Amino acid sequence: MIKSIFASKTQAKILDFLFQNPNQKYYQRELHKKLDESLSTIQYEIKRLIKIGILLQEKKNRRVYYFLNKNFYIYPELRDIILKTRQQQL
Repeated sequence: MIKSIFASKTQAKILDFLFQNPNQKYYQRELHKKLDESLSTIQYEIKRLIKIGILLQEKKNRRVYYFLNKNFYIYPELRDIILKTRQQQL
């Protein structure tokens, strides 16, 4: 269900995963492994989500970490939609 709301299946998977872990930060290869998606697709979708403002990035040491922007103007609504669709799938 959630996959039909977003622009792509990978975008939905990224957001679903991040909303399950809203206080965590992940680097690209970590998301690639956890979500079982190609690295290039993860990179493409991360760029799109950053451009929209849903994701933020932070450079630490030699890695770039990505995380949810809790100040995104529809963060609470987006979180509720994702959590509700997740509950329907269970």
